[in-house]
Amino acid sequence: MRTLVTIGVAAIAACAIAGPIAAAPLATAPVSTAAPVVSGQAYVGKTLTTSKGSWQNSPTGYAYQWARCDANGNGCAQIGGATSSSYVATSADVSHTLEALVTATNSAGTAGPVSSKPTAVVSAALPPTNTAAPTIVGKPFVGAQLVAEPGSYSGGAVSSYRYQWERCDPSNLNCASVSGATREAYTVASADLAKRLRVTVTASNPFGHATTPSNATDAVTVPVVVVTPTLQAARTTTICCQTVHLGGTISPAHAGEKITVLAREFGELATTAVATTTTDASGNWSATVTPMIQTTYTAQTGTATSSSATVSVHPRVGFGVNGNTFTAKITGRGNFAGRIAYFQMRTPSGAWRRLALVVINQHSVAKFRVPLRRGHTYALRIYLTQAQAGAGYLAGTSAVKRVGGTK
Repeated sequence: MRTLVTIGVAAIAACAIAGPIAAAPLATAPVSTAAPVVSGQAYVGKTLTTSKGSWQNSPTGYAYQWARCDANGNGCAQIGGATSSSYVATSADVSHTLEALVTATNSAGTAGPVSSKPTAVVSAALPPTNTAAPTIVGKPFVGAQLVAEPGSYSGGAVSSYRYQWERCDPSNLNCASVSGATREAYTVASADLAKRLRVTVTASNPFGHATTPSNATDAVTVPVVVVTPTLQAARTTTICCQTVHLGGTISPAHAGEKITVLAREFGELATTAVATTTTDASGNWSATVTPMIQTTYTAQTGTATSSSATVSVHPRVGFGVNGNTFTAKITGRGNFAGRIAYFQMRTPSGAWRRLALVVINQHSVAKFRVPLRRGHTYALRIYLTQAQAGAGYLAGTSAVKRVGGTK
């Protein structure tokens, strides 16, 4: 049996809880079971549409309200007149995120509003404009892997990148496309010997594209020694915002070899160099990274790239207690608005029993009350399932707190 709690609104459904928890009458007002979802492209002039979300107890009507938030999905303010299930982004929304608030009604009452997850940051209705040219990570040696970093862009936000590697004459930089070399990474071939290489990146969005070449590498040579790195993560799962130690060695071992650590976060369009270090006298290296969401790492020398290591991430779940008032806070790369967490009690057998469903607000926080009987002590936690945490995350669990009832 369960109680559902929303943020800023009274509890909208409660069921009797067996054991020491006081029984509560069953309500028939709507109960949110899944937050609304906004679809569409976050550009000025584009239409965004929200779903109703999922509800129990057969709502007969829905009300909508759109809100404008800061770039991190916080500090939200309702937009006057934006009260339909769709909304056309305006110039006032540029550099902000948007969220939809949905309220459900039936004959027993009204529940909500329940907020969607914030959109991507709203961008101007402009094609991208390159402000910093693409760069190439790696050394131009036959057999080495080069990786393109796509550069920086202003104007409209980039929605996709395309890559084309080119082989250039070393003296006049007449360049020709390398057939099939259209990925972010390129392995230098024997045909490139004595040539220079560059990559041309095309950044696109719904309003156009910008095509920009990188600087060319030095002329490709055959390496005297191929230096091969390894990479291991000290742990392959972590909690958001905690550091993870990466390390490895090189073969042949020697001191002073530059190591570049490359990272691709879940859902990102491009790989990014996140750390550089050098090897010690034994050929060992180490670096510290802070994954916010599932991230795949590789290590690169001037001549070779290691195999990859993926670190999976639990969102950080904070749990606060003040009498019979409880607070949950979910922290990750993005905002967890509208997610539903479980407020759980550990039973004498060691199993976890759900006491309440808690809807996280637009600040990734929930504050709620659950009555606990005086004279009893409870082991409590907040649990966020993987499905509610979302793609790129594992389930999240708070620390367990022992709480004495005060009712």
